[in-house]
Parts: sequence; C-alpha cells; structure tokens
Amino acid sequence: MAVKLIVCDIDGTLVTDKTKKIPPENKAALLAVQDQGILVTIASGRVPSGLAEFAQELGITKNCKYVIGGNGGAVMNLQTGDYVYDEMVSYEDTLWAMAIVKEMGNDFYLAPLDEKMAYVSSERVITEDIFLFRHTKNIPVILDWNAIPQMRKVVISCSDQAGQQWLRRKVAKNHNLRVEVTGYGYIEIMPKNVNKWNGILKLIAALKTNEGIKINKDEIMCFGDQMNDYEMIKNAKYGIALANATSELKAVAKDVTKKDNNHAGIADYLYDHLLTRKEG
Repeated sequence: MAVKLIVCDIDGTLVTDKTKKIPPENKAALLAVQDQGILVTIASGRVPSGLAEFAQELGITKNCKYVIGGNGGAVMNLQTGDYVYDEMVSYEDTLWAMAIVKEMGNDFYLAPLDEKMAYVSSERVITEDIFLFRHTKNIPVILDWNAIPQMRKVVISCSDQAGQQWLRRKVAKNHNLRVEVTGYGYIEIMPKNVNKWNGILKLIAALKTNEGIKINKDEIMCFGDQMNDYEMIKNAKYGIALANATSELKAVAKDVTKKDNNHAGIADYLYDHLLTRKEG
C-alpha cells in the first residue's frame, strides 16, 4: 500500500463508545505510522478547535498540523488557529433552516460561527446532555428565537425514519443546503457542498501550497463508521469501514476492519497492512 495520509473519523471509529477516549492500541499504531513518514489527521462533525486534544494526543499538531471539522466544512491549522477552508450557511439560509427546525419540533443544537458556543432548543438538552457536550468545550445556551445567529450547521435529535424523511423533503427545496444522518440519533442540516472528502481535498491542497507536501488522492487511507463518512470512504483508494459501521458504508468501502471501535479496530487493521506486529 502506497499510503501518505491517514484520516480518521472520531466517534464510533477512533474512540470507544463509552469513554470517548482513544484506545492505547490506536494511539500507539497511529504514532508508529507517523514515525514511518505517514501523516495522520482527523475528520469529524465536531468544530475544528474541539479536535485539538485528540490531535495533540496523536502528534498531529507536530506533523500534519491540519484537522478537518464540521463534517468537512472547515480545515484548520492547529498550530496557528487559522482556517484554510471555512464553509458556513448564509444568514438567509440559517433563518430558512431554523424555521423548518422550529416546525419539526425536535431538540436541536445550532453551531454558530463562534465555535465556543452551542445554541440549543431547551433546558432539557443541557440537563440530559443530549448532544454530549460533556465531551467538548462548547458552552450550551438556550436559543433566543428573536436573535438567531448565523450558523455553520444545525444538529437535530431524530432517530425515527419518518422524521428524517420529512426533514429531507423540506430541505430538498433549498439548493444551498442538504441533510446528513450522522449516527447516534442525530441528523444535520449543512451547506450542500460540505462533506469529509471535500474537506480532505482542501487539506491536501493546503499541505501542497503551505507546507510543500504533495499527497495524491490515491495515497489516502480513511477510516469511518457512519453515513457522514460516506464520501471519504467511497472516494479514497483505501476507504476502510469499521466492523461496527453501517451496512451502507460497508457496501462502498474497499475493506472492513476485523475489530470494532471498542476493540481498537484501526490499530488492528494498521498492524495487518502497514505495520509489523511485535512478537510475543
């Protein structure tokens, strides 16, 4: 395998479900491939600044420097804090989308341009931690419907198929937006051209322009588990679905790990294909 860049989703892929921590085996394997000259980064639905701790733990801030957040809508240089790519929903489309969200009536989390903030539908979202803010540095506050801020995306709590299809039909009327099921009972409204593969293309362009590092599209390995990973798993030459991935993602993946995210599936795959296992 001629791999120069490995891109990992976080939830359901890099970290365990219960602790949301990186298993030691995954950390060791990803540090080992970097010692071989392969760059590693992460691509997540979380905001880029919220990826810093994972990036530091994996040595990304010293090597690749760049991370992909917002499901591919933002690429940030963590050393400088500068965006090399930042896609957001226009204010007009923000108001349009939030009118639909209000009609739907489900709990939500609006991600504004200020990454530290998180505007939510109710106090229940905060007390029950519906959107797992305890694993982030976001500050959740209840949205004032008379002062809706411009957004990067809005995440809606909706696990039933009927509700998801209703939202798809509504959002399909807007040519600037799309919806994506991101797993764990969430569905998002985001800019139409945003996906993780597009974020990866922006990242490798930044590496070439700013760092003098050339990585071709067929030298990328991606790991993912949910439908917001679909484009990167489908388009990468080495698009790898975790054992716990959705059936739809496995159908377009080039390979599937033997182990799931709770048993360091990434590390197991890397030792089978890129690294040498230690004897004993």
